[in-house]
Amino acid sequence: MEARDAAEVVCGPIERTTSLPGGLTAGLAARLDTPAGRMFVKAIPEDSPSMRLYQRERLVGTVMPESMPAPRMVWSGHTAGWIMLMFEYVDVRRTVDFTPGSPDLPDVLDVVRALGERLTPNPGAAVPSVADNVEFLTRRADSLLADPPADLRSLPAYRSARARLDWDAIAGTTLLHADLHEDNLLVGVDGVRLIDWGLACQGAAWVETALLIPRFILSGHTPEQAEQAAGQVPAWKTAPEATVTGLAAVWSLFREFVSRNGPERIRASRARAAAAGRDWVEYRIG
Repeated sequence: MEARDAAEVVCGPIERTTSLPGGLTAGLAARLDTPAGRMFVKAIPEDSPSMRLYQRERLVGTVMPESMPAPRMVWSGHTAGWIMLMFEYVDVRRTVDFTPGSPDLPDVLDVVRALGERLTPNPGAAVPSVADNVEFLTRRADSLLADPPADLRSLPAYRSARARLDWDAIAGTTLLHADLHEDNLLVGVDGVRLIDWGLACQGAAWVETALLIPRFILSGHTPEQAEQAAGQVPAWKTAPEATVTGLAAVWSLFREFVSRNGPERIRASRARAAAAGRDWVEYRIG
């Protein structure tokens, strides 16, 4: 009741609460019908390992420009042992479609373009450097390369690509979402909206597009087609070839690692992602 009372101070009496599907974090998600309109609330216990992701999303929400294609954060709070985030509600029709020829692709690329243009420089979110995110991937990638499973495909290509990662080249002043995929891009009545900023970080603007390319490949694009699509984003033209190849390797090897060592419920999906990333690495290595 304490958490509900805190929310009602902001939005007025809650007339109805509708539970919504959550993501991978062990939190709660709900739609609130209130006198101020519909709101979306997500909450997680303060002692949850995923609490840091909510904290990062809260930091982004406090500085997000109103012009961004993202729901506005209305309120956040620590109440009754929970961290709560309240956003404008997006009337969702569906998630976006990344497949080749999808009518959603131009809108998705417009969103990515807007991220680079409107979030450079970082508007003030105290988020970690992109190097922190990539270092997390790299630790798992390097552990796999140090003791490769017998069935790990494309090992020479992976090793060659991994060696090309230049940490200085990924640094920058842009606020990055760093987790663009279909479930985080919602098609609503007002167009495509980007949600879930729990992995937000600061780095080079081109990194946002680079992390999207294997998602396109996973959805059916060839690596060449995916990079051609990326070419429509101005920031991609500044991407250093060698470091893109290195980033492709650690992204893919991380998913190889999780497909073998992660929770059973996600292993199959991570194996498919790893295969898409491997195709990209092989394309770039030639």
